[in-house]
Amino acid sequence: MLIRHLISLVALLSAMFTMSAAAEEQQVTQIDDTIPWEVVSTGDEIGEISTWRRAIPDADVKQFRGEVTLRQPALHILLSIDNPDDLEKWVYFCRASKGVPPEYSYMEYKGVWPVASRYVTLKSKSWIDDGVIYINSRNIDGVGPEKKNMVKIREFNNLFEITPLASDLTHIRFTTFVDLAGRLPSWLANAVSSRAPDVTLSGLRDLLDEGEWDYSKATVNDLSSVAKDKAGLQALLDSVADKKADDSDPQDPNDD
Repeated sequence: MLIRHLISLVALLSAMFTMSAAAEEQQVTQIDDTIPWEVVSTGDEIGEISTWRRAIPDADVKQFRGEVTLRQPALHILLSIDNPDDLEKWVYFCRASKGVPPEYSYMEYKGVWPVASRYVTLKSKSWIDDGVIYINSRNIDGVGPEKKNMVKIREFNNLFEITPLASDLTHIRFTTFVDLAGRLPSWLANAVSSRAPDVTLSGLRDLLDEGEWDYSKATVNDLSSVAKDKAGLQALLDSVADKKADDSDPQDPNDD
């Protein structure tokens, strides 16, 4: 009898582990980085946005990228990205967003008839490497609300690269691949890949310029999911604290 109970317990624990692992699983599209980027728009001045896109085999929506240098402290940009309840204010086509405790974000995207609205729950991780703050957000199943009248996004892979150039100057690179699931009209797929990076980055830029959020007393301790290494982040911010925008080169710091 004892052996049977032990076997049952092991089977139960194994099933629980499998269910937990399944919640983390996600479809991962293999993206060939040798595929060249197509230039969509070019911005040469501070605050102007440059955008690119490239076709991914067997994907309806192209991968897209946007870059901009803003006259804003890196901390203010990080705090904005870290606020899941306000993503709808600046992310392209986002109609609703909220935090899902303890560390997730839920987002809904508008549908354009005859395409149904989409939804996704994301988990983010961050790290610092060679003066750049990376924030990667991926879709996750088994967490957050499920919507029967909407289509769940099959894959969401979002990467922000935040580079502090001076105390009040920051470069942002934003790269995303999204599998929206379901059949999409070609005009909608092309619109997403051509407009999404520009609308998203310009939305963030405009809200920061307009003072949408009060960050006057903010510190790195106010960050949650996008800053696990707060000591490392503070050291990076301190390294540019004495530099001003007029003393920095606004060109893309990721250029070779």
